[in-house]
Amino acid sequence: MNIIVNNLGPIKQANFDFDKKISVFCGPNNTGKTYLSYVLYAFTRQRVYAMEESLTETQINDFFIKQSFLLEIDPEKIYEAMSKRQFNMPGDMATIFGISDTYAEELFAHFKMDICLDKKTYVDYLKERELDFKIYFSGQSVAQVTKKTGENVLLVQNISNRIEIDRDAIKGELLTQIYKLLLFPVFFSHFFPVERNSLYTYYKDITTNRSQLMELLQRMENGNRQALLEYIGRNSARYPLAIRYTLDAAIRLNALSQERGYYAYLADEIEQEVLGGKISLTDDGELRYTSNKAPDKDIPLYLSASMTKSMAGIVYGLRHVVGRYDMIFIDEPEVNCHPDAQIFMARIFGKMVNAGIRMVISTHSDYIVREINNLIMLSGAPKDMSEQLQKWGYKEDMALKPQDVGAYLFNYGAGDNMVNVTPVEVNDYGFEVKTIDESISNQNEISETLYYELKYGNDKQL
Repeated sequence: MNIIVNNLGPIKQANFDFDKKISVFCGPNNTGKTYLSYVLYAFTRQRVYAMEESLTETQINDFFIKQSFLLEIDPEKIYEAMSKRQFNMPGDMATIFGISDTYAEELFAHFKMDICLDKKTYVDYLKERELDFKIYFSGQSVAQVTKKTGENVLLVQNISNRIEIDRDAIKGELLTQIYKLLLFPVFFSHFFPVERNSLYTYYKDITTNRSQLMELLQRMENGNRQALLEYIGRNSARYPLAIRYTLDAAIRLNALSQERGYYAYLADEIEQEVLGGKISLTDDGELRYTSNKAPDKDIPLYLSASMTKSMAGIVYGLRHVVGRYDMIFIDEPEVNCHPDAQIFMARIFGKMVNAGIRMVISTHSDYIVREINNLIMLSGAPKDMSEQLQKWGYKEDMALKPQDVGAYLFNYGAGDNMVNVTPVEVNDYGFEVKTIDESISNQNEISETLYYELKYGNDKQL
């Protein structure tokens, strides 16, 4: 499935291939990489209402009494619902970017998005797809949904231990969530923005104004509407959708931490190999860090190293939130990371992809790009290299197949004021990012020239 985006901020057109398991956005600053990530993320998070009004009474009774029921799906109806999703996006730009409706209409007046998806291909794909995912209400898992390949029948099982689960909520919401997850190859998506350092560290301070606003509302009389509006205008902030969801996740850390996720082992690897310590959560919802070198001391996250703050959200997400078949967006994974850490994170990305996570990363890091290329070459490495590869720290589950990797270069065209998003060829040896290679080449040339002049300049004068 391809998503074609036109006139998105500085971007003239971008054709994004959702069939790639990992996509890498590269290019200079201010070329629209984050804009496109925001839109793609919002598309995967878009709420889709079920094609039926609700579950039948028989299905509801079976869910609570027999603890399961069967749900037959119609792939053609699901395809039609998918086709309609694109028309909702232009009207959601104000929410996606956290701006006013008026400004959104002005800024994205000519924005357009199209979905390229063949009906027969999608219907066949959905039928052959094997499914196994959970449905969540208020951060708690309540249902397990499974489907065998070659069938169009889902088994929905009650996995909630909460006696007080709302019957009406299940009846009205369960189908909505199931169909949302059926519509797309990605069940759920998570965004780790470049601002993650602050969001997971200072979320309590960021949300203080919400509490202040609620206190003011309780004290105000009905007649003081103007004062209320002025207060909201001065003290409330609008955030892009990706930032808001990330902030909400930080606020709900206590609830989210009740379950150990499918990819918790990857969080453990990041802690061990990159952070050199553990990320934990106190009873009052504060993230803390404990170094392996000082296991008897845990410190608040805001007193830890900048890299630890940047990685904490990703670690916590992998441990408690990210599920099978989910999609992760990471804006500049290299933030605050030493080159060694960047290289290891690229290897973790390989493991994440091979474990079923889809990824979109936006990066300026030559270390990450080069290591992804190494992982691509690793997939074709001869068997007689196995001993050498192990010595370098590579494992089979890190290898990336060329056909699973998408690379995109964001850059202004010659004499053009719009950005061209160009798919970069990915072959058995990886891919090249022209803008990064040129910067490194120019820097090397300057260094060599300066070195030569400093070392041999006096000799030349003689």
